[in-house]
Amino acid sequence: MNSAECLKYKDEGDRSYGVAGMALSAFILDYEKYISSVSVERRGLDSVEFTPEFFVTSGEGISAKASWSHILEQYQVIASMLISNVMCRRMVKDRTEPDMSLRSAMLDALSDYAVECQLESDEAAELFDKHYLYFDRAYRNSRLHAAAKRLADELSSRHTLSHSELCELLGGF
Repeated sequence: MNSAECLKYKDEGDRSYGVAGMALSAFILDYEKYISSVSVERRGLDSVEFTPEFFVTSGEGISAKASWSHILEQYQVIASMLISNVMCRRMVKDRTEPDMSLRSAMLDALSDYAVECQLESDEAAELFDKHYLYFDRAYRNSRLHAAAKRLADELSSRHTLSHSELCELLGGF
């Protein structure tokens, strides 16, 4: 099985947990301001509808340093969403550990985006490892499992959740 195949959703329940994981990552890392909505009806990264602020990286009056910081933040948001998507599906839904081949598949999946963000492969790998370890610890918390299940159940029944609905569901988290 190639790296892209092992990241694919098994079924609609798997998709709900994956999208729930993506939303959770934004709330865990305080990036929720970039999410307009999430939906299991859209595919891949399109499952998350980002606010316009997520895409603004340059403009009149924005320094090169600020622009670079925003590009770096974009990579971290996307990497975190992918990692949390997979960990939510494996550790919460399947109650298993992601193996090394899955970890490698995630890093491979991010490689093109890292190049777009002007990151060297070692820089991208270092950021990935940092977030992977962080989410590995986070997904060992029973409170996160409860929030993930609640969010996945809501996505299964409603299919799309707005920013305000996400805030309401995850407010106590």
